[in-house]
Amino acid sequence: MSDFVFGPVPSRRFGRSLGVNPVPFKTCNYSCIYCQLGRTRHIRSERCEYSPTSEVVDEIRSSLEACHYRADFVTFMGEGEPTLAMNLGDMAHATRDFWKGGMGLITNGSMFFSPEVRETAMEFDVVSPTIAAGDERTYRRMHRPHRSFTLQKMLEGLAEFRRSFPGEIWAEVMLVRGVNDSLESLQSIRSAILSIGADRTFVAAPIRPPAEDWVLPPERVAVDLALEVLPGAEDMTYPESGEFTGISPDPIAHILTIAASHPLRMDQIEAILFAEYSEDEVVRILNGLIEEGRLERKRYGETVFYRAPLPGTNLSRASRGPPTR
Repeated sequence: MSDFVFGPVPSRRFGRSLGVNPVPFKTCNYSCIYCQLGRTRHIRSERCEYSPTSEVVDEIRSSLEACHYRADFVTFMGEGEPTLAMNLGDMAHATRDFWKGGMGLITNGSMFFSPEVRETAMEFDVVSPTIAAGDERTYRRMHRPHRSFTLQKMLEGLAEFRRSFPGEIWAEVMLVRGVNDSLESLQSIRSAILSIGADRTFVAAPIRPPAEDWVLPPERVAVDLALEVLPGAEDMTYPESGEFTGISPDPIAHILTIAASHPLRMDQIEAILFAEYSEDEVVRILNGLIEEGRLERKRYGETVFYRAPLPGTNLSRASRGPPTR
């Protein structure tokens, strides 16, 4: 299984996206209520070199070779906040030597007050920050950030970045029912998006099990309101579709790698395993992985997901073998 790379996976923004994790699991300065990877147990605020540049880049190269370079984007995202990796720019720059496709950065946007982070982000074609609040109270309720971060600090950093960045900024607006989906909240989010000069706006909703069980996706009427209020908004609230291409010849290793960063629906699991196993065998495999502590089953709404057990549960990530960041 891969340590730093997963996919390509179908992305509603980036097409066929090869995901890159430059930081260890839940290395983040936020603990977002909607995060599909659970709560952040130890909030970080300082940048470090968490993974050797050469190892990450070598894995990107080998993963692209394994999928015959059939990807639209190499997307640095992480199981936390990727800009906390001090060598993120070095990784992206080295990848340019063998990859001529798109390069994306999915970020919470919090670190762009730093000139070093702004310089690092210049390596990418697309930078996609989360803009899920337009006022400080909602910002803190949604993201539960490290105390040193504020909404104003984030927006000022992104606006400064916009002034010199030749690529595109794609704002992602994650909507949570009853938290930031009112007309007042949406109007303040609109102002925030305009202040950073975003080229595109994507309206998203929690479609996988969130960190907090009380978090719910917005009602359809709230989504439609957001599409009307937010500038050039595009609907990204529907489940993703498309093939989860394997870079491992072992489909079981493939689903474990993806599930570590991206909870999988049953239909997505079946699409991967049915190529080699019967329906009865798939049931036995999944039950076995759950018993071994390598997967857990989680229902969210009407949908059943399979994901890596989260830290703090009875099934630790260590019980699953090597980390699959």
